[in-house]
Amino acid sequence: MPVLAVADLFGIAGRREELLARLSAARADGAERYTYAEVLGDPDHFLLVGEWTDQTAMDAHYASAAFAEFQRGLDGLLARPTELNVHVVSATVRPVDSGPMDPRDAD
Repeated sequence: MPVLAVADLFGIAGRREELLARLSAARADGAERYTYAEVLGDPDHFLLVGEWTDQTAMDAHYASAAFAEFQRGLDGLLARPTELNVHVVSATVRPVDSGPMDPRDAD
């Protein structure tokens, strides 16, 4: 079953640029999705969304040397511990608009 990790990271205001550089360089081999985003209205709050095909793939990421190095690089850049939630996904639905297309949207 797919696994989704959602984490909130809280940076130190004076070190924002360093944290941005670290997050921009972050990679997760084996992940279907691994995205960091800034939270609107809170410039030092970031959100991670990571998606793996299964628990084994996610566990491999978190046990990797690359992830350990990434964590070491966060030392002194975070104001408080990261809040992580992991979700096991039993189904995914992508809504599709069932109405007719507005002709003004056609290019």
